[in-house]
Formats: sequence, structure tokens, C-alpha cells
Amino acid sequence: GDLKEGKNKYVPANGVILATSKVEFADGETVFDVLKRACSYTGIQLEYSYTPMYGSYYVEGINHLYEFDCGQLSGWMYNVNGWFPNYGCSKYTVHDGDVINWVYTCNLGKDVGDNSMY
Repeated sequence: GDLKEGKNKYVPANGVILATSKVEFADGETVFDVLKRACSYTGIQLEYSYTPMYGSYYVEGINHLYEFDCGQLSGWMYNVNGWFPNYGCSKYTVHDGDVINWVYTCNLGKDVGDNSMY
């Protein structure tokens, strides 16, 4: 109900932009590297910026859905093996077998299973 007008066309009926996929990676690559590759291979729009203060990339938008498109507490979050790290995606080094999920939250993660702040 809080989604900005016109943005609903970017939200698939089932809520899934990219179904579970296997993505190859090299030693030392990060969650950000994997996201960039997956989006590039599948043609999914991705926008990001580098934040020097944190030395990490910040994901601004995926598939034309951006931070604040669903209220002041909304934006993209990632989890690895069900855990929501409290640092940038370009700081998390991927390991074989890791399961990475990018989720769009409308309530600072509370609505997508991140209870670390509550």
C-alpha cells in the first residue's frame, strides 16, 4: 500500500525478481560481485554507489525498485545463509555453498526476517 505510484509494474506477482540460481564465483569475490554478475547475466537493472566512509558499495536499486520507494524505512538488504550482516555487501566474502538472498524491506528488515535490530 505504500509503494510509490508506477512502481508496481516492477514487482512480479509472486514477488520474485530472480528465482533461485547458481552463480559461479572466484576466491575472494564478495556478495556484491555475485549480485553484479547475476544482474548482468539476466538483464536485471542494478544501480549502486560507492560509499568511501564505509569502504563499501551501496545497492540503491534493483529492477527499478529503490530505497524509499515503499516508505522511509524501505530499501534493499541481503542475507547469507539466513543471516543479515550489519555491513556492506562488498565486505562479505562469498564461500562455496553460501546461499545469498536479496530482499526488499518496507520496515528496516523487520518484515523480511531480520530481527537483529529488535
